[in-house]
Amino acid sequence: MKTVVVGAGGISNAWLPVLKTAGVAVAGIVDLDPARAKAQAEKYALSPVISTDLKKALRTIRPDFVLDLTIPDAHCSVTCTALRAGYPVLGEKPMAQSMAQARRMVKASEDAGKLYMVSQSRRYVDVHAGLARFVASGKFGALTALNCAFYIGAHFGGFRDEMDSPLILDMAIHHFDLARMISRADPVAVYAKEFNPRGS
Repeated sequence: MKTVVVGAGGISNAWLPVLKTAGVAVAGIVDLDPARAKAQAEKYALSPVISTDLKKALRTIRPDFVLDLTIPDAHCSVTCTALRAGYPVLGEKPMAQSMAQARRMVKASEDAGKLYMVSQSRRYVDVHAGLARFVASGKFGALTALNCAFYIGAHFGGFRDEMDSPLILDMAIHHFDLARMISRADPVAVYAKEFNPRGS
């Protein structure tokens, strides 16, 4: 398989080596900064087409799928462009900046008849998968409540430092998805409260 990776920022360091190990050819890297894309390609000994133009890269490369590693502001545009061009998309979380954008992305997937999915990597961490199996075994008894308290100073640099509510909008999706996996239930309502303690 071959892919076009869109976005050569920090998260590409988690994806490029995995793609290489899995035998997926990184045939193209699209980024607003060609020098950054070239540096990432060299870092992982890849030989992709480097481009700033997704549509042109798709026409040239004709990949099996597109991997969207852009900042959240760009997810809707990148995903819809790739889907409308006829390519499945695997994207990073968060899915979109708004429900309106998320609905546009789902509609683009349905209209194109192409898969769009968002990576939920925490499901595959051994301790999480093991906990889900244990709860499903029934040895624990009936699951009656599931709560999460999440504390982290998410000062990673980049887009999260500019984002309103980065824990809720970008990070808490992992916990939300783990709750779905462990409970084997889909939510009917969600409540989240964010606060910034004095001195944080």
